[in-house]
Amino acid sequence: MSPQQVDGLASSLRSQIPATYSAISVGDYKPIPEETRQILSEFGLPCDFLDSESESDLSDVPSDDDILDPAASLRGVMQPPVQGGISGRPAEDIPRTPVKGALSADPEVPFVMTLRPRPPKVSPYFPKPLIDPDSCLPFPSIDAPTFGLVQEQLAHDPFRLLIATIFLNRTRGGVALPVLFRVFDHFPTVHDMSTVDFSKLVSMIHSLGFQNERAKKCIDLAKTWLARPPTKGSRYRRLHYPRKMDGKDVGREECIGDDDTRIAWEIAHLPGVGPYSLDSWRIFCRDELRGLAKDWKGNGTASADFVPEWKSVLPQDKELRAYLTWMWLKEGWIWDRHTGERKRASEKMMRAARRGGVAQEQVGNFVLEMSPVKKVANGLTAWS
Repeated sequence: MSPQQVDGLASSLRSQIPATYSAISVGDYKPIPEETRQILSEFGLPCDFLDSESESDLSDVPSDDDILDPAASLRGVMQPPVQGGISGRPAEDIPRTPVKGALSADPEVPFVMTLRPRPPKVSPYFPKPLIDPDSCLPFPSIDAPTFGLVQEQLAHDPFRLLIATIFLNRTRGGVALPVLFRVFDHFPTVHDMSTVDFSKLVSMIHSLGFQNERAKKCIDLAKTWLARPPTKGSRYRRLHYPRKMDGKDVGREECIGDDDTRIAWEIAHLPGVGPYSLDSWRIFCRDELRGLAKDWKGNGTASADFVPEWKSVLPQDKELRAYLTWMWLKEGWIWDRHTGERKRASEKMMRAARRGGVAQEQVGNFVLEMSPVKKVANGLTAWS
């Protein structure tokens, strides 16, 4: 029977029902006239054929085959609108987000909201690093002769060390050091740096950024060094270094001697010298300038109770903090860079320090990673 014939039959049957029965109450009205029942039976139609709910579009009714699938009754609800007159069957077992206005008209069919699965944040094919590589540094064995800082190479040449700090400030060593040594090759002495053509130096260090500011600091530093080189017994103020309010009791151009208890420094009058430069110079150069030792490690000192300058420095630079952590571990101490306090390292820590590896920064302090470095599938170390 075609849909047009069914609709015509329904209209003829409704005309035989008393007007007191509305379309909504037909389903609730059990005694159907016998003549109507016979017509429904003759055409094989159910007794509730005349209910208002059965007047809905037949295309919304799931087929008999789909009813066997528990999820099939929702596919029509979850199917997105058809575009261009082309309909496609959704892929099996792929939940879809319902679109607005696509809810089922049947109140007995529950609405189920399904979420689209999100991809995993961590790929299962690549192992997770043991530590964050951005917060760690390679940590050589404490038995190694050097840590690997360029300041160790320039410790006996304080002028070049200060130039290096200007180049390294806000710049990674891998970028700054090749440029630094190329500049040293072209301008090997303090006099050469003081007379260098400004534009030429700017072009040589252009890749570092802040090239105009860096070039001016280097030239001014060389000129002031020639006029007033750092000497023992001549100290100048550096306001708020190393602590806030330090140097405030020293005049702007005042030079004080070693017998003065006020805080001042032998290189504080040089232009371009900031906290990073001062920390580096104090660690690696000050003892030698003052004639207290032959190097920053205390070699050649005449006093048995000599305390090297580096033990009183609390640097802000990440690499200098790591270096001092390493230096204190060489003597068996765990050092706190915030307070300068230290405590004895455990035997387990000392074994790890002799083995070397990486140091991870935690709340400003470097902590030696004591777990063994694991190899991963691609042959690289997990922290590299």
